[in-house]
Amino acid sequence: MSPLPRSLRLAGLAAAMIAGTAVGPGAAETSGGVPGAVEAVTLLDGWREADGSRMAGIEIRLGPGWHTYWRAPGSTGIAPIFDWSGSGNLASVATDWPRPVLFDSFGVRSIGYAERVVLPVRLVPADPAAPLEVGLSLDFGVCSDICTLAQARIDERIAPGAPEEGRARIEAALAARVESAAEAGVAQVTCALQPEGRGYALTARVTFAEAPPPDAVAVLEAGRPDIWIGDASSRTEGRTLTARAPIQAPPGMAGPVLERQALRLTLLDDGRAVDILGCDAPR
Repeated sequence: MSPLPRSLRLAGLAAAMIAGTAVGPGAAETSGGVPGAVEAVTLLDGWREADGSRMAGIEIRLGPGWHTYWRAPGSTGIAPIFDWSGSGNLASVATDWPRPVLFDSFGVRSIGYAERVVLPVRLVPADPAAPLEVGLSLDFGVCSDICTLAQARIDERIAPGAPEEGRARIEAALAARVESAAEAGVAQVTCALQPEGRGYALTARVTFAEAPPPDAVAVLEAGRPDIWIGDASSRTEGRTLTARAPIQAPPGMAGPVLERQALRLTLLDDGRAVDILGCDAPR
């Protein structure tokens, strides 16, 4: 079964949606196409940091056998979309992504989280002495034997002195963050574009201080929304992992633009993930 184009998948999923509601402090109004797919979406208020920011968390709880997607979901997944524009006194938001796992969706690889995940978010108020007015709309895909699109809306007021909530769950998610290139012993990263068929291929080579696992899966992200990179194939020889993936430019552009310092490469294997930002030109 070949995966549908993304535009058709989104249109089909959106047409399937029905309404539902979650209640309780910090809970979101939610909707999803299949009853029982989404149990609840909750904002964990977390705690106030010394600089006035708030370390909070978005907890997504799904029904048994369901999973949702990582920021780079694979060719059959749907990346979550966060819209914080309904918020007040919110200067910036930074999301930490816990280490994801790999799924086989109809014979095609996807990447995400099974049944429950907490996404840590650092909320920085414009005025630390005033309450945060959180207004978040979240669109996210969920999948089991079938796949559908879910939506959640969170509206909450968090006072500067609000009591701690969910610290243990947020800290556990922070502890599951991916390793940096330095932590993983990455010695060198190069990347290059080559013509391939009627398009282009992106090849990245990562050399470690010690040999990496032979079965690591590479995920390549362009760092800009108008450049598409497909699922990568990878192989390991000695201390070097080579990943190769198709890459496409938007319509009207002669070819993809490789911004090497914006490229993001994540290596996933059983129980470990490495996040690598930027690459050099091959020598």
